[in-house]
Amino acid sequence: MKHARLPLITLFGLAVVATGCGAPTGDDAAEDTTSADCVEDHDPDTDYFPDKLSIDHAENLSIEYANDHQVVTIDEPSPGAEAESYVLLRCGAPEPELDGELADAPVIEVPVRSVFSASTTHLSLFTYLDQTDVVTGVADGGVVNDEEIREGVESGDVVDYAGGGALDQELVIAEAPDLLMTGGAEESEYQTLRDADIPVVANAEWLENSPLGRAEWVKLAAALTGTEEEATELFDQIATDYESVTDQVSDADPVDVVPGQMFDGVWNVVGGGSYVGRLLADAGGTHPWDDTEETGSIEMDLEEVLSEVQDAEVWISSEHWDTYDDMTADDERYAEFTAFEERAVWTNNNNVGPGGNRYWDEAVLRPDQVLADLATILHPELMDDHELVYYRTLDD
Repeated sequence: MKHARLPLITLFGLAVVATGCGAPTGDDAAEDTTSADCVEDHDPDTDYFPDKLSIDHAENLSIEYANDHQVVTIDEPSPGAEAESYVLLRCGAPEPELDGELADAPVIEVPVRSVFSASTTHLSLFTYLDQTDVVTGVADGGVVNDEEIREGVESGDVVDYAGGGALDQELVIAEAPDLLMTGGAEESEYQTLRDADIPVVANAEWLENSPLGRAEWVKLAAALTGTEEEATELFDQIATDYESVTDQVSDADPVDVVPGQMFDGVWNVVGGGSYVGRLLADAGGTHPWDDTEETGSIEMDLEEVLSEVQDAEVWISSEHWDTYDDMTADDERYAEFTAFEERAVWTNNNNVGPGGNRYWDEAVLRPDQVLADLATILHPELMDDHELVYYRTLDD
């Protein structure tokens, strides 16, 4: 299995039908009309989704089933946005009559064969499900780590549709993907795509506060690609491994941690209810802010943090530092922390590929590996069999 990365989906705008079975031509078209994935002789009493997905950890995602379609609802597709629902229709089935709250819901035929992805965090959803070929467009090919997708960008088989930072609307419309998955924010250009009957799907996994909640968004990618069974098996194993690490360190004495680092003069300390805060707690770490219910970060200055955790044993960072000199080049006051003096600073740039740090691609889908890394750092005596994947200590 390849190591890649996660997210989810929401649709906006007028009701449309996106032909997820694609619009191939020539021999491909003839072959596709007999696809085993599509309905050939529709029976309203037949259940065309025998492998159903159960959402147990994600709070922002739900999936309901009818015989020939699924209704996916995202409670908050982007911060402050109203809930969105969309219908995933088994290809070949007639379009259902939708009314009430679903009257204007977008309809997408599944399994889809062409997805444009605005963020590398989506790519692992497809690579881990062995659906890499579904990714036919990326916002910036230069930051892609997956070898197969990079080769596709270089050959032209995968479209680089926003490499300069600006979305090329005409290019996306011309390529007519089954859907475009956003990076989690609404962009002004997206309405033009909706008007051209290209569904725009919002990745909202980052609004989940629990590590397993974020990872479970892989099930939406599975609903899109018809890989429900594979996604259930994958996620169940991730959850089992995550809980196993938590159990291993549950009786250990918590280790004092310096969380994070400065950015533009502000130290954003992780709140106790946040995604990273929960990872640290589950790994057996503690800091003065882990008893807060803050689901985001708490803005502080360096002196405030220094006064609270100067003597903490371990420093867990997400900075790009390679050496301790890199740290003091950013701010000389970092040297005043005991963890700096004891050479106990760790950061998450252990796994860097041709497109950048793989942590940012993969970690959302693999919280089990992130947790095992953190537990190994904080409690090495309990985790001697784990080889670090994302974290490393700095060089002198």
